[in-house]
Amino acid sequence: MYMTDIPAQRLRHQQLIKTAFKTPREIVSFFGAIQSQEYASSKWGIGARLPGCRETHVEQAIGDKLIVRTTVFRGTLHLVAAEDIHWMLQLIAPNVKTKMNSMQRKLGLDEAGLAKASQLITKALKNGNHHTRKELTDLLQKNGIDTSENRMNHIIYHASVERVICNGPLRGKQSTYTLLQEWVPNNTPLQREEALHKLAGRYFTSHGPATVHDFAQWAGISVADAKTGLQGAQPSLQSQEIGEISYWMAPVKKVTVTDTHLLLPAFDEYFIGYKDRSTLIDSRFTSKVMTNNGIFNPIMIHNGQVIGTWKRALKKDSVTITTELFKPAKKALLKAFEPAARQYADFLGLTLNGFS
Repeated sequence: MYMTDIPAQRLRHQQLIKTAFKTPREIVSFFGAIQSQEYASSKWGIGARLPGCRETHVEQAIGDKLIVRTTVFRGTLHLVAAEDIHWMLQLIAPNVKTKMNSMQRKLGLDEAGLAKASQLITKALKNGNHHTRKELTDLLQKNGIDTSENRMNHIIYHASVERVICNGPLRGKQSTYTLLQEWVPNNTPLQREEALHKLAGRYFTSHGPATVHDFAQWAGISVADAKTGLQGAQPSLQSQEIGEISYWMAPVKKVTVTDTHLLLPAFDEYFIGYKDRSTLIDSRFTSKVMTNNGIFNPIMIHNGQVIGTWKRALKKDSVTITTELFKPAKKALLKAFEPAARQYADFLGLTLNGFS
């Protein structure tokens, strides 16, 4: 395998060329987790991999409790299959809490205060209640808990990684929180090494070819833990050496990709799922995709390479898509992205009003 082979292999493993799955839950379970910092983007991240899928299908899977949205890896919101959420949180909680400790101390949040906040939240959400962030913030403030200066974020993080809460059903366009144990009752826990092995298998199967350092960053775990996970997953994987670097992936025949044109969402796993993105994008243009403050933009993929960004403008019955290519290109190249734009409009249940 050569460096130039990596994008084609990733397109196949990431289900972006020809998917083996038919439902949103299957896609999410296959990936292990799909980043959902932006809810709309994560829904399209599923839709882009399931021809014929609609946004309503993804929302239905979440409403049916087949998929859960909550804070998991790297202290960031993800979509996770319901049957995986408890063992993943049990595995990742110590790492997330350790990374948050310093900022929590600066904000004056200690374990006792966070525990009190979680108790109040639990009482409010008990018996199937759902509350918005604002409602929970008002509740805590009335009970003498300071939620200012980003404290509420850390209270939510803590309650999420401790498996107290998760995102519940939408109320109009507003997200709500509910009790995780009521929403998705706990299943049989996994031992730590078993969980690392299982997570590594999911990651390298869906994201390969990838390195152990890619896996460590994606999961927010130490390189030592990533190596432990990889060791347990190796029997179901194959490795390829490029120079002195080992890349791991599910066994697959050589893949040749030609004329692939994709419009992928912000924070998509195809881009965000790796520490080293040098095979996916010219480094001169990386800042156009990811900003200094951690915001990722929607991306245009041509034969595995990120060649531009795009944005949408929504109206009641239509969507308009505008693009920004990194380099001047012939009109034929942009024209080739129109089917992807129509797929996105269909996913939303809207008419494509314009594409440029």
